Order: sequence, then C-alpha cells, then structure tokens
Amino acid sequence: MSLKRTRLLLAAAPLAALFLVISGCAPKPAAAPAAKPGAAPQAGAQAGAQGGAQGQGARRFGAIPVLAVTVRVGPLTAGNDTAAAVVPAVQSTVASQVSGVVARVVHVAGEWVKQGEPVVMLDTSQLKLAAANAQAAVDNAKINYQIAQENSSKDNPRLILQMQSAQSALDSAQKSYESQKALYDIGGAPASAVDNARGQLQQAQANLQAAQIALDQNKKADVWTLQQLRLAIDQAQLQLQTAELNLHYSQITAPFTGQIAAVNVNQGMYVSQNTAVYIIVSADKQINFNVPPADAPNLPVGTAVQFLYLGRSWPVHVSQAPSAPINGVVPMVAAVPRSFTAPYGAVGTVTYTLTIAHGAIVPIATLQTSEDRNYVFTVENGKAVMRYVTISGQSGTGAAVSGIPDGAQVIMSPPPGLLADSAVQVTSTVAAQDVLGGAPAPGQRPQAVDPPPAGKGAPAGAPGGKQ
Repeated sequence: MSLKRTRLLLAAAPLAALFLVISGCAPKPAAAPAAKPGAAPQAGAQAGAQGGAQGQGARRFGAIPVLAVTVRVGPLTAGNDTAAAVVPAVQSTVASQVSGVVARVVHVAGEWVKQGEPVVMLDTSQLKLAAANAQAAVDNAKINYQIAQENSSKDNPRLILQMQSAQSALDSAQKSYESQKALYDIGGAPASAVDNARGQLQQAQANLQAAQIALDQNKKADVWTLQQLRLAIDQAQLQLQTAELNLHYSQITAPFTGQIAAVNVNQGMYVSQNTAVYIIVSADKQINFNVPPADAPNLPVGTAVQFLYLGRSWPVHVSQAPSAPINGVVPMVAAVPRSFTAPYGAVGTVTYTLTIAHGAIVPIATLQTSEDRNYVFTVENGKAVMRYVTISGQSGTGAAVSGIPDGAQVIMSPPPGLLADSAVQVTSTVAAQDVLGGAPAPGQRPQAVDPPPAGKGAPAGAPGGKQ
C-alpha cells in the first residue's frame, strides 16, 4: 500500500467513529460486574453509573440515579435510661411506745416475721404493778359511789317526813285561825286570840317552806355528789385501760409481715418512749428511679419500662409518678412482678421510650436547607420535586417533619447540584425506619431543634443547618 493511501485511511478513521457515536451504533460497553451480596444499594448504583460513564461518556440529559426512602407518618421516639435501685415497698422504723428495760430480743436482723409477732420484749414487772394500782382505784371509786347512793336513800325519806309533818301543822294552824276569826266576827273571841292564831299560821307556813327547801337541796346535793363519784369511776377506768395498754405494748410486735433489717437494742438496755428499736421491711419490692422533669409527663402511671440488672431484663410498670421535681429531678416508682428476683439494694438501669414529636419520619440525610427553609426532594412521576418541610422534633439520625404525605418517596443524600424537576431514576427504595434503625439506643438523649452553627447542605433545625 502506498504511503499516500495510508495517510487517507488514518484521516478517515476518526470521522467514522464520530458517525457511529451520533447514529447510536457505537459498540455497547461491557456490563458492570454484579454487586456482591450484602453490598449497599447506593454502592451498586454508583458502580453502575461509573460503568455507564466509562462506556458511554457523560450523559448530560439522562436520568440521575438516586436512592429513595419511603417515609411513614407517626411518632418519633427516643430511648433513655437512668440508674435505678431495688428497695422495699414498705420500710418502717418501729419505736417503743412505753419505757422499760429490754428483757429479750426475740428476732435478729435478717429473720422473717409475721404481722403481730413479738420482736423485742420489755420487762413487765413495773407495768403489771401499775395495772394493779389502776384496778384498785377503780374498785375504790365504785365503793364511794355505792355509799353515796345509800346515804341519799336514807336522808331523803327523813326529809320527806319532816315536810309532811310541817304540812299537817300548817293545815291545823289554818283551821285554828279560821275558827278564831269566825268567833271574833260574832263577838265570841277576843282580838288577841285571832292574832295568836294568825301567828301560829305564819309559823307553820315558814316551817313547811324550810322543810321543802331542805328536801330540794338534799336531792340536788345527792345528784351532784353521785355525778362526781361517777366521773371518778370513769377516770379510774381510763387509767386502768392505759396501764393495760402499756402492759400490752411491752411486747414490741411486727406491724406487718416482713424481714427484720436492723435491731438497735440489746437485752438489759433501757429504752424510753419513742426510742427506735428495730427496722422492718416488707417482702414486696419496688424500683426507685429519677427522671428529668422534661421526661416525667411522658411516664404516667401504668407506663411500661424495662429494668436491667446483671444482664437480665424485667418488664415493670410505673406505679407512682409525681409531677413536681425534687432537687432537679422527678422521683419515680415502678411496681415489680411476682417473678422479680433481684435482691434488695440491687442497682440497675431503667430504660424507657419517649415520644418526641409526630409527623413524617425522615432520615436527617434527606433534609436540605435554602434561605433558612428546610426542604426535601421527593420522587414523583420520575422527577425530583422540592417540598418545603417544618421540623417538629429530632432524635438521633431521624426527624419528624410536616409537609410531606405518608408513603412519600424521599431522596436520600441528594446528589450535588440536583435541581427541582430533574429526571431521576430510583436505583433502590428502602423504608425510612430501616435506614434509621428504629429508636435510638437507650442512653441516647432526644435532641431539641437547636442546631449547631450552619453548614453547607444541612437543614435548618438539623445538625449543621441554619435555623
């Protein structure tokens, strides 16, 4: 072949290649190697895109491959944990209600007792003597009352006879006066006789009045005396009841069935009233823990929580949930099931779940910001659609937003330069919950919508975004 002909063929080769590219007859590139099992969908999409770019060149007007997540509307939750301790449901410090010397310690610390069973017994010699003296005082008061009743029954009949005699004398003096006055009127009796009869009548009237007063006063005196003596009997009986009660209190018994936690006295020791003798705890247990005031409204009575101790978990429920904080925290109590075996004093962890907000739950990686407004790209009819959203809460790598419907496909980590209405091709679709991996692990505090300094491409209200 001549040199001139060879130069013509070399010059025509690029033109032929350009013609094949324009007409679409260029040879197809080799297929990209299959993704290994378990490889991320996004990695597969990137590998396919690179293979196409190597074989075809840049496709300026082709669909952009993206990874989409399907979002659901619901609650955004976050897990939290706090230290907790197993304590008795009831703990009581039992005090002596009487003074005395300890005669015997019946049960020591660690022993179980039934309700009403003696734990410590005091010497009863002085208490028995006090009860006997009180009984004697009651008997004496009853005797005095009986004597007063007998005297009253003797005096009253005598005074009644005196009054009856005075009444008879008055009747006789009245008749004598009337007779003398009648004789005087007809001239049969002198005036002195009438005056004498009138004087006797007046004296009889005075005697009757004096007898009536004496009888009335005696009756009143008897009533008052009997009332005083009856009151003395009542007081003596009260003293007897007190002495008998003190004798009963010489046995310091268990107020409920439980275990003796500590005994503070020994045999021969003198104890006074209100001295703490021993401590008893109930067989029933409970779990005490504290939560921040912001978490307390999310943990009403009946809320299910988990107690973790030595690698074992027990489901328990909140039984006491006050709203007022003490020293910056809210004390909580959880009731335990019958199968609960953790010992008194066991220190573990209570884990619980909080509802941070409600809305469409999206990964933080889907959020973008523009001019202090948050937005996401959704896939609709093969195009990227910009939708502005409002962040209502954030926890871990997820956020609750409003502005997109349930079931929407949201682009995960939008490619740089992605514009609204750009043609996109979803290479893989996963559920947003799978990307988030469920609620944050216990101990991961929910985050408020309070971002750090703004960063490029981060949403307002999200880490690294504007607000």
